[in-house]
Amino acid sequence: MSLRKLLVLLLIVFSILIMAGSSSLFISNKYPPKLPEYGLLIETDIPGANVYVDGYFVGQTNVFGYIILQFEEEGYHTIKIDADNFMPFTKTLYIEKDGVRIYVNLEKAGKIMVFSNVYPVNVYVNGNYYGTINNETEAMKIPAGSNQIIFSSPGYEYIPKKLFLDFKEVKIFELNFIPKKLEMNIETNYTEFSPNNDWFRDTWDLRIYLSTFANVKIEIYNKESGELVLEKTFQGKPNYNYFTWKGENASDGDYLVKIIAENGKEKVERKITVTVDRKKYVYIKQIFLTSMLAILLFVILGL
Repeated sequence: MSLRKLLVLLLIVFSILIMAGSSSLFISNKYPPKLPEYGLLIETDIPGANVYVDGYFVGQTNVFGYIILQFEEEGYHTIKIDADNFMPFTKTLYIEKDGVRIYVNLEKAGKIMVFSNVYPVNVYVNGNYYGTINNETEAMKIPAGSNQIIFSSPGYEYIPKKLFLDFKEVKIFELNFIPKKLEMNIETNYTEFSPNNDWFRDTWDLRIYLSTFANVKIEIYNKESGELVLEKTFQGKPNYNYFTWKGENASDGDYLVKIIAENGKEKVERKITVTVDRKKYVYIKQIFLTSMLAILLFVILGL
């Protein structure tokens, strides 16, 4: 064998040995080492996934898709894993001294964006709330595949959509929300109060439920004289709105309360009678203050 052929053969053998050594190193690193005390091994098979513990970023999975974390003692911790084009995963784990190993199969995702006539837009996917989109620049991750989506915004009719989303696909929805029909209900726990500072029903509280946005006017009249004693207006929002009357400008007697809601197209009115009676006095305040004074004296005197 010539010297040239011998050198070529030696070079080939040397290259094979180097490649075998490199391959062996790659394979050995693929399997996580033994866990330290209070350790947590998270395997995902996805490199570069962000890992959070109790809301704080702690690192990323390595090129093999795993990360090892170490805690100081046993206890519960909430783990979140988030990676591009995959749905976030959250789980609360109890970390033991011998360590914990978990494998997380992250769900593939795409993204949706919303061009809407109103914001915010709440997003429900397959019956579950996924979050809120506040403007047209925001994108939201949802699972790849077939999905039933409901878009909603307070005070407007919801919009259902069907969607098949490919892995990494971005889908844009153009939405035109229609306001709900104006409806109003009123609720109160009592219709008689005594604004005499006895700490019992010193005010009258009213809950006003609206189905959509509306201007609300509250008028309070003395039923005997017809005098308007209080008027208040405010911009009502969908769901509950709260009004409190402290009895200002009112002597004892019965009062008619009118609640009027308008949105430019519809008008709804409700009425309720409320009685002001300052003669009804309850000694809650005196009892409380006397009890607190007695406790204070016991503490000072060391009894």
